[in-house]
Amino acid sequence: MLTILYIGLGALLLALFYALWIEPAWRLKIVRYRVEVPQWGARAPLRIVIISDLHAGAPHIPLSRVRRITRKANRLEPDLAVLLGDYTAAHSWTWGQTGKHEIIGALKAFKGKLGTFAVLGNHDWWQDWDAAKELRPCEAQLALHEHGIPLLDNEAARLSHTGGDVWVVGLADQRPFDEGPEGEGFDDIDQAMASVTDDAPVILLAHEPDLFPNVPAQCVVTLSGHTHGGQIRIGNRSPIIMAAEQETFSYGRYDADDRVLIVSGGIGCSEIPVRFNMPPEITVVTICAPD
Repeated sequence: MLTILYIGLGALLLALFYALWIEPAWRLKIVRYRVEVPQWGARAPLRIVIISDLHAGAPHIPLSRVRRITRKANRLEPDLAVLLGDYTAAHSWTWGQTGKHEIIGALKAFKGKLGTFAVLGNHDWWQDWDAAKELRPCEAQLALHEHGIPLLDNEAARLSHTGGDVWVVGLADQRPFDEGPEGEGFDDIDQAMASVTDDAPVILLAHEPDLFPNVPAQCVVTLSGHTHGGQIRIGNRSPIIMAAEQETFSYGRYDADDRVLIVSGGIGCSEIPVRFNMPPEITVVTICAPD
């Protein structure tokens, strides 16, 4: 009996070490999706590489690791490079003073052939509470501008792509005041879509995936992060992030009518630096016409 107890205790300690250090600090996988879009027409396939929810901060995600992640993302040869917000650690289990300017500066090398675009996440505002309340640019917003990374804040950009143009629309954050999906946000889908001047397909960047049921039909693919895939996944259950019952979209691909949502598992962590069966990921989405 005592031997069994020791074996069980040893297994528990190993699992904790893995979940608290090995998986969040050392593992990094590439997760790929192929999305066939009937409206894509004669356009060439478009490869989108996503870095989401970096939550950088030593010891798990120091600047040296941010640079390694950036180099690995670039080796995937993105047509479009996307940053989906939440740039700095959202827990207190860090040391040193890694600021947003240094983190976003390390992301500056992340380049797509057709461009790089960013949106902000909820923690970018929660960590800069006065800016949110005063409706002025937050530190992450200023850092993106300083380092020349285009921020789409309820705005659209047109991509000149082989076989036909494509739009990229980025939403401002939906939860800047920590009020849940039903709270007041900075997002304005109507304002963002007002800049779209034709019927070319739209790729929508939205940090939180909550709005997916209500996105316009022209937004053929929505790219989101925010959930970290739950951080801990046991089967299809994610007891950390997805404890909020109102959060419907936890991880992976969702289809509705001719629209697709991809929720990236992201890189970092919230609350505590733990991941189990949900390794940090760089997400690759290839959009193409049906075979």
